[in-house]
Amino acid sequence: MGKKLRYSSKSKTATKETFSKKHLNSKFKHRSSSAVEVLKKQIDLEKSTLKYQDLSKIPEEIAEQEEQEDHFQSFVNELSVATKKRPSFKEALPTLLASKSQDRALSKQKSKLSQSKISGKEHAHLERLLPPSNRFKEHLNHELDAEYVEKLMMGSIEKLKKTIRWSQLECLHVLIPKNKDNDQLIHIDENPPKTLETATDLEAVGVQLSLANKSPIPLSELQSELFSIVNVYKDLYYPHRTLANGEEVRLVYTLHAFNHILKTRACVMLNNKKIEEEENSNKGLALADAYRDQGLARPKVLIVVPFRDSVYRIVSLMANIVKKNVSTSSSSSSDNNQKTIMNYERFLQEFTGNSLYFPKTNPKPEDYEKTFTGNTDDNFRLGLSLTKKTLKLYTDFYASDILIASPLGLRVTMGGTSNSDVEHDFLSSIEVLIIDQAELILAQNWENLLHILEHMHLQPKTLRTTDINRARLWCLNGFSKFYRQTLVFASHELPEFRGVFNNKCCNYEGSVRISNPVQHGEIHNVLVPLAQVFQRIDVTALENVHEQRLHYFIHKVLPQFKSSIFAHTMIYVPNYFDYVQLRNYFKTENLSFVQICEYTKKEKIARARDMFFHSAAHFLLYSERSHFFKRTRTKGIRHMIMYQPPMFPHFYAEMINLMHSSNQNARDGLEDSMSCTVLYTKYDQLLLNGILGSENTAKLLESDKPIHIYAAQ
Repeated sequence: MGKKLRYSSKSKTATKETFSKKHLNSKFKHRSSSAVEVLKKQIDLEKSTLKYQDLSKIPEEIAEQEEQEDHFQSFVNELSVATKKRPSFKEALPTLLASKSQDRALSKQKSKLSQSKISGKEHAHLERLLPPSNRFKEHLNHELDAEYVEKLMMGSIEKLKKTIRWSQLECLHVLIPKNKDNDQLIHIDENPPKTLETATDLEAVGVQLSLANKSPIPLSELQSELFSIVNVYKDLYYPHRTLANGEEVRLVYTLHAFNHILKTRACVMLNNKKIEEEENSNKGLALADAYRDQGLARPKVLIVVPFRDSVYRIVSLMANIVKKNVSTSSSSSSDNNQKTIMNYERFLQEFTGNSLYFPKTNPKPEDYEKTFTGNTDDNFRLGLSLTKKTLKLYTDFYASDILIASPLGLRVTMGGTSNSDVEHDFLSSIEVLIIDQAELILAQNWENLLHILEHMHLQPKTLRTTDINRARLWCLNGFSKFYRQTLVFASHELPEFRGVFNNKCCNYEGSVRISNPVQHGEIHNVLVPLAQVFQRIDVTALENVHEQRLHYFIHKVLPQFKSSIFAHTMIYVPNYFDYVQLRNYFKTENLSFVQICEYTKKEKIARARDMFFHSAAHFLLYSERSHFFKRTRTKGIRHMIMYQPPMFPHFYAEMINLMHSSNQNARDGLEDSMSCTVLYTKYDQLLLNGILGSENTAKLLESDKPIHIYAAQ
């Protein structure tokens, strides 16, 4: 929240003494002295630039002044240039950050450029003076009517559907809700955007000048395509995040979040200045709707990530941007870092270290080591506030601009045993929601994330420091969730991710879903030569899947595997709810089995593995979450039953390859007895895509045969 400028008669007198009537145009009379100074510099700079035909003749001191201009004040003053008329409380401004006069000024400057016949370099220099693209204010200023919102809530609104292809993202599915103002919405171009290689390119697409100058450039083609989507405030679902491109994706959404906060703060500062002037000249008048620039709570960006190490990487990117180009002439670099990033030492102590130990003998898989590198604690929350030149960490949630938290940490912060006790006020005005590494959050506890989404944009219990006169009308009307942009990044597609994106994201701007067919599934990575049997379970409805799967397993599958020739059978269970159901049934029937889940202690895991290997137990119940967090190499597996296709596609080949002859007990007498059975339903298409590939999955589901056999070559 920007501080209001104090007005005094002395400053007004000083202004008149400083500037003579010759230099003080009538349109400057209502502005502060600092605004007049900057306006004069910009006009003088424009005149001097047009005067010189060669870019090399442009005075160096002018360029230096432009480079040294404070970034927040620069944006505020650029907006002030566009507003030629003194704001009035009786006559509302047509837009928040720009007006028709801005468009006239823009066209006027462009016509001058075409007539002056200046060089290309000078043209590029002058283009920096023109107002950049600003989808931020257009997105937040658009008012939705109640009838349209009702249609959005009911899902009855007609949507424009379009599929386009870009070079890096490949297949984009674009959905834009139709309304009477559809012409004002940004439509995704069929042609891929240009690569953002310079600060000028970033500024041209609406990035703050100060942020553009400090951003890591150039951006890759993938980053440029992702940023072109998120920058126009459309929802995005990108299920192709990998360990290789993870840092590229992280930079894109960090840059977008930073840009959103900078623009929000600049908007508030500009309106604070205007309101201060109006309060001194028109005391007691109510504020116009043009000055509504805030929500019901200060936090505007929420970033949900699984581990503390993820927070460390995000904050490190922000810190590098803030610290860039900080002068170190008067003090040491460490002193400047402490002034620029507040509480950074405490942050390093709490969000680094505590990394897992990776054995050198019998090493873990490469993806496991990269995933669990750094601090893997999953209970944390951090508030950040952005001031003029500093990034402050560990701010109170209600005084923060950006919140970074894990689902567990955020749910603990919200507290409460019932909806009436839950503290959710700080989530009431989130404008940008980012969910990164969704597959890891699914492995932790998906219910925590759903709990957070259900408590976003609810009516606050208390307004705290909220200024109702400055709150946006759509916030007061309860339409906030239709203005929230949601970005979901995951390594692969899952029904849970699709469900959240389709049912919990209501952005009126529309959405973009990246969906590329899987050419070669994980079945191609199976090294053990055995038949892989896929058995279909016919289910009547989605809500009956768990019960009907259990019934099919107990009556159709389990009886044949009770035979002694099917000893050493592992039952791989992806869903923990299914795991508990099977464990209870096995105990009730007194079957010979051992169990390993994510909550099993190390001693019991070692005992279960030993009993299974030496034929002391017929079955081994094994949960996918246990394999995800521990990657236990279980030996002695002769028969594999996958109760459901794995949530993580690469686990399919990884588990079957554990059945290699080198991992078998030579004394069990079952040398030639090997099998793999996978149970699936028609609702498991996304899971099967990662295993069989999209084409083979389509054939599998369209076939009338309930059993299909695939053999590893």
